Amino acid sequence: MLLEPSNKWYWQYDCASQFIVIQLSDGLAMSCHLDKRNMNNLCKGRINFCAEDSSYYYYFLEALKDLDFSVPEKVQIALNAVTNLRFQKVKMPQSWFFDYNDSDVSLSTGDIISLSLKGNNVQFVVLEADDRVSTCMLLEDTVQLSDSKSLARFDVIRVMNDRVQLQNTVAKELPDDSFSFVQIMA
Repeated sequence: MLLEPSNKWYWQYDCASQFIVIQLSDGLAMSCHLDKRNMNNLCKGRINFCAEDSSYYYYFLEALKDLDFSVPEKVQIALNAVTNLRFQKVKMPQSWFFDYNDSDVSLSTGDIISLSLKGNNVQFVVLEADDRVSTCMLLEDTVQLSDSKSLARFDVIRVMNDRVQLQNTVAKELPDDSFSFVQIMA
């Protein structure tokens, strides 16, 4: 079931679980994978899901359309991506975990990429990118980066773009007027 964003949706920090919860509709809520230690200071009280958030939600769904996930999984990925995009602390790149890839690709939000970890490709979605660095969210289950560091599904890591292999790019650019994008996609 594809969830349609509503002006009733909102985020709220849950003190008990120490994660952000998105209240979707009458009694329906989803705990997002972003915990307190990785959260910026913007999530205070009740934060409404705005038109820009809706645009990104549909944009990530579009990016995921050809991947082998069920519709509920795609919705969960898209909502976690929007949550991370909005509330994730900015991190320093941690490229050293991944193999160097001599590529010169231009990345953008929603691109599906892989990073090579000791010869094994690991799938991510790009949340933000510039000419040198990309912020990426893990689409797979837990990945062991080293003896002391692992990533769980929906965890975010920043890497230099010289580590990235582009798998699938989103054809559309996200317009400056996010509301028009919501109207087009709805």
